[in-house]
Parts: sequence; C-alpha cells; structure tokens
Amino acid sequence: MDFSHYTGEPVDLSVSLMNTRGRSSDSLASLSDLEGFLEPYRHMWEGVARPPKTADLEAVKTLRATLREVVSAGDENVAADRLNEILSRYDAQPRLSLHSGVAHFHFEPIDSDMVSWLAATTAMGLASVIVEHGIDRFGVCAAADCDDVYVDASRNRSRRHCSSTCSTREAVSAYRRRQSDEA
Repeated sequence: MDFSHYTGEPVDLSVSLMNTRGRSSDSLASLSDLEGFLEPYRHMWEGVARPPKTADLEAVKTLRATLREVVSAGDENVAADRLNEILSRYDAQPRLSLHSGVAHFHFEPIDSDMVSWLAATTAMGLASVIVEHGIDRFGVCAAADCDDVYVDASRNRSRRHCSSTCSTREAVSAYRRRQSDEA
C-alpha cells in the first residue's frame, strides 16, 4: 500500500529536473525551456503554484544542483541535511488537502511561486524514497558518457543505468571490446 502522495510523480519530476543538466548542455537555458519542462507536470502545480517567471530560472537551477547533491551523497545524513535545508528554505509545511476528493498531504506553500512549489515537491519526493526505500535507491548512470541520475525501482536494487539506451550502449561497447580482444 502506498501511503505517500510524494512517491510517484514527484520523484519522476525530481529525476527529470536533475537530468536537465548534462555534461555539456543545459536544457533550462530560458524561461520558455522551463515552461516546456513544467508543462507535462501542469496537473500537479496548476492552481497550487503560480506559473514560472524569468526570475525563477536561476533559483530552479540552484535547486537542481542541490537535489543532485542529495542523490549523489551516498550518505543518509548528508542527504537528509540537504533535503531539510530545501524544505526549510522554501517553507514546506504539512497540510491536509482534499482537492482531488482523496485526502492527502501537501507540503508546498499555498499559492506559492513556482520555485517554492518545485522545491517542496521534489524534496518531499526524494525524502519519501529515503524513508520508504533507503538512499541506496539513488544512482548516477554507470555509462561512461552519461551522468544522468535515476531512482532504482528494481526488486533487487540492481539498476546501474539511467535508461535502457545507456544500458544497451554499454553492453554493445563491452561486446565489441571482447570481440576485438579475441581477434
């Protein structure tokens, strides 16, 4: 039974936000990029947070970096400290909500700006993962040319790549190396 409103989409949102910054690119370079990123999540924030403004862009990038520190920490104390800093900074306070007809908690401030909503939602998503499954569910892609993050939902905690694309690319590369070593 899933008791947390923050374990599904907020975790996906967190991972997606962290992965907007690659080794050589940033897909949040403008307000329109941020709006495009947030559009698939509109059903989560519309009516709760105000749409993003240009001034929000740098704060979202700072949040992204802090969330990445949580995922790459490897230590629950460090991760908890970072998450608590976010929750405190953005005034995340629990409140009972009935807006969808089903009682659930919200932690983001009412009628908040986009950064506050995004910070509270993503931090609570990652906090829920740590509480319910442990910090070892967080990972950074093992592919040599990728540093995207992921949350491992496998039963045996065996995930090593952010996507099947990276996993396949690594497997093909290893196969080709073995073939050339045998030749």
